[in-house]
Amino acid sequence: MYTLHLSAISLAGNNWERKLYKYMITRRDCILLLSELSSKGIDTDAVLKKAVKNPNIDIDVIRFINEHRPFDANLFYEKIRKSYNTKRSNLYKNIVTCDEVDCSDSVLTTLAALNLQILLYVKNVEDTRMFMSHTRFEEINQVLLNYSRTFDLVPCIQVLQIIKADLKAFEYFNKNI
Repeated sequence: MYTLHLSAISLAGNNWERKLYKYMITRRDCILLLSELSSKGIDTDAVLKKAVKNPNIDIDVIRFINEHRPFDANLFYEKIRKSYNTKRSNLYKNIVTCDEVDCSDSVLTTLAALNLQILLYVKNVEDTRMFMSHTRFEEINQVLLNYSRTFDLVPCIQVLQIIKADLKAFEYFNKNI
């Protein structure tokens, strides 16, 4: 099973250090989306109680939300996958095949291409802030900036691996709806 809670990444260089502790989908996001679904007439009482009581993010809550209102990030990753399947883009392949050994050549171009695709897709979403957070736009920019200063690929590879885990988590949710 894939988790939404992922490890911290330490970015070090030029006498500064910053830690990224980000959830792909936060508890607050879940509550906001459940409130939105409730305002549209969908009965969310039981799921909302579960989301409020549990300090962690519950997989059943995520599934319920995704079933009634697909996450914009989920639709975005699905679009990238379909582009790969129709042989128009290698971005999806570059994300899912990256591991520490052989992706060092393409990690920067993959992150930059993903960054560009996020910016192009943002015009199609309802909640820009949530979409940017779910697709890890800020983390991508931070590691690319860090690379430009320190030439350290390790944080870039780590963020790409986290994005791969996010993508696989969405695929898991899609299969089990």
